[in-house]
Amino acid sequence: MLYRLIKILARLSLLFFFRRKIVCGRVLQQLKGPAIIAANHPDSLMDAVVIGCTCTQQVHFTIRSDMFNNRLFRFLLNRLNGIPVYRSSEEKEKLRENFGTIEHCKKILQNNGIIIVFAEGQTLHDWNLKPIKSGVSKIVRHAISDASLKDRLVVLPVGLTYSDFEHPGKTIIIQPGENIYPGLINAQLSDGMWKQAFNSILFQKMEPLIPCMRSQKKENIRAWQTVISSFNQPYTCNNLYALHQIGNLIEGSGSADLMSITRQYSRKGRKGFYKTLIYFLLLIVPGIAGIILNGLYYFPISRWAFYKTRNSIFYDALLCGLITVTYPLYMLLAAAILHAAGWLHFLLWVPVLPLSGWCAMYAYTLLREMKNQSNTRAGS
Repeated sequence: MLYRLIKILARLSLLFFFRRKIVCGRVLQQLKGPAIIAANHPDSLMDAVVIGCTCTQQVHFTIRSDMFNNRLFRFLLNRLNGIPVYRSSEEKEKLRENFGTIEHCKKILQNNGIIIVFAEGQTLHDWNLKPIKSGVSKIVRHAISDASLKDRLVVLPVGLTYSDFEHPGKTIIIQPGENIYPGLINAQLSDGMWKQAFNSILFQKMEPLIPCMRSQKKENIRAWQTVISSFNQPYTCNNLYALHQIGNLIEGSGSADLMSITRQYSRKGRKGFYKTLIYFLLLIVPGIAGIILNGLYYFPISRWAFYKTRNSIFYDALLCGLITVTYPLYMLLAAAILHAAGWLHFLLWVPVLPLSGWCAMYAYTLLREMKNQSNTRAGS
């Protein structure tokens, strides 16, 4: 019951985090267990949220064990199907408990469940696929020792590409790949050789799903973010290879070349700029109202989340979790106060508060887009 409620609230809160959520195909929506989703891991718990909200069937997900040390987090994660994974970097003394985790995953799969496992085994805010760690292969190898799973278990590679890790109104591309049937891999191989073969197949299947851009220069990152935000859905899903090519171009380009690259692949010209300007002008009044109505809630909570997660990769995840859990309470309280003040009926304020907040977020992203378009046109 709690899982379903949180999923509904999380889907609503994601409307404020993502201006565009590009889900390629309906593979995730139609996925049925027993299945393992092997995904990259660029944005901590946010990755599990966006995949879980995309899947129709209830999912389980692996998560670092130290997140369960907090009593409140442990309560929530247990009810949201979190599965602790013990790593030497957090709780070395508990590594043996991973045997229980792997057995627990097997039981979930035997019951036709779906498990999200983050194949890289680490979270970094960047745009490239890291080497595949042993977590997925250990779970899969143990699972297919059961004859009932050997022929049925599916591993689905999924690539996540975010335009941004700091601002609201970002774009995300969710790209499922081709199914892997681990039961078809030679079972006569030793454990080590089998896992190596599986990891090699998984890496080959995941690499095309994650456009790569390794440069850490600010101007290169801004150009890359502009390109990701500007791609339309059919083109992105049908030709993800183009993003790989652009990423390679941006990675190796200096400041003089970046302007021409972004001008070539992003929305350009007077028509595109004025279209964005019209949308912005239509949203500016409700957007200002959204800032006034929601600012007392959003700015303190986002600042607190930033303070608590500084020098870490958990800002998005913490802020999304806080908004999911606390914003409905704020909305009801604010609606009651505004109703008591004699301004509109309570039932009218309930939709006005989140809708105006969404307008504020969207207007902000349009303002950033116009800035990028202006910079692109100035360089032409």
